[in-house]
Parts: sequence; C-alpha cells; structure tokens
Amino acid sequence: MKTPITIIFVIVAILEFKAQHYTHDIGAFVGSTSLQSDYGQRGNLASEWNNNGKTFSVAHYLSFYNRTLRWDPNNVLHNHLMVKTEIQYLDNAQLEHHGVWAKKKSYAGNQLNSMKGTLRMLELGVNLEYYLRPLEEFVYPYTDLWFNPFFTFGFKYSSYTNGLSSDIGDWREDISVLPEKYTLQNSLKIGSGEAFSLAVGLGTRFKLAPKIDLVAQYSYQYFFSDTIDGLEAPVIENKNNEWLLNIQFGIVYHLNFSSPLFY
Repeated sequence: MKTPITIIFVIVAILEFKAQHYTHDIGAFVGSTSLQSDYGQRGNLASEWNNNGKTFSVAHYLSFYNRTLRWDPNNVLHNHLMVKTEIQYLDNAQLEHHGVWAKKKSYAGNQLNSMKGTLRMLELGVNLEYYLRPLEEFVYPYTDLWFNPFFTFGFKYSSYTNGLSSDIGDWREDISVLPEKYTLQNSLKIGSGEAFSLAVGLGTRFKLAPKIDLVAQYSYQYFFSDTIDGLEAPVIENKNNEWLLNIQFGIVYHLNFSSPLFY
C-alpha cells in the first residue's frame, strides 16, 4: 500500500512545488454511487441501481488561467484546464443479489437472496478537467458567465475492505450456506485489498458567489480488478472487472483568485 501512496504523493508534491504562483481551489463533495460487480444479474435494473452506497470526498484544484499572459497569450488551452487531486471515501453499506435467479423459489435461490456483501474504500486520485468556457472569464468577479461545463479524466488508487455474510448461517463455519459456485477453491477474496482504476466523467460549475462555486459531476470508474466485492467468478465467461457510477454535488472555494488583467 505504501508504494502507490508514495507515487501519488510525489506527483502531488511536484505539482504543488511548480504551482506556487498559480490559482488554487478547494472543494468538498457528497454523493451516491452504484457498484457493478458479481453481486446481482448483469443487465438487471435492480442489480445496476440497488447496490449503491455513499461517497464523501475533498479535493484540491490547480489552474493556470492567471499565468496565460506570462506563458503565451495565444495559447488558450491553459485557460481551460485544471488539475484535480482528491481523497474519496466510499461506503457501500450492503451488496445483494438481484434478478431472476435470486427470486427463484428454491434452495439455490434462497442461497443467493440470503447472501450479503459490504464494501468500504479509500481512494486517492489525480484528474485532469477540461472546461468548455475560459476559466478566467468564468472566475472573474464581474463576468456574466454563471455556469461552466467540464469533462474529466484521471486515475485512482484504492485501498478497500470487503465483507460477506449469509442470512442462512456463518459461511466460515459452513461454506455450503453459499451458492455452489462460491464454495469452489479461490472463489472468495474476502478482506482487504488494493486496486487501480481509470475514471472519466462530466459535470458543471455554477457560480454562487465571486469566490464560491457549486459543482455537479457524474463519473464512470473502471477497476483493474474483479475482486473488489470479494467474489471471484470461477467461470471464465463470467469474469468481468468491477466498475461503478458516481454522482456527486459539492462546493468549491477559490483560495487565491487573481485576474491576469492585473499582471
């Protein structure tokens, strides 16, 4: 766990060292997430939306628009980009099997329906955000712009802990309370783990006050792992890496806004 955290810390430290004269924002967010995993039936609406949880995150933004004149006044790309570093906590209180197999009036159906999972995850991420409208025009106190949509792309390191239980009984004492495919060797990965992921998304900022923005954002996150939920499908055809959808709302404060008009 120390190596990925060290790498991300070094990246952030380098950005901070080179960005002492640039513009900084801080933000806080809350939201809801839907994890797509081995719990549930793929393509089933209940599986896709009911296995949800809560997210909480804090973020730091680094932008370059107030340095545009010092770099190249004709290069407008700097006026649209932000680098976002964030720490996010995810809590999926309960994961369940949904779909036709879990609803069957049989012992196998009861095994699926009785199976419950939990997931808690701490993530460190670095994202690049591209804003459709120039940031200097949006942030400047006397602007008429009141919203600014953006696209985001980044990568994350996740440290997680998952859990498993059954309403039928303690699976650690009697593994047969679980569905047969999860009684096979190496089909369970319960406990702590680590994973990397890619995230893409979109959102918008709404100007609430000269130095305060409201933010709404929606993202898709793909994990390079099939064991985030603690389950590893023993059948090759069923192996699919975990992914999640995350919608968040938050507030951002501009720490040291200064317009390039004054340079």
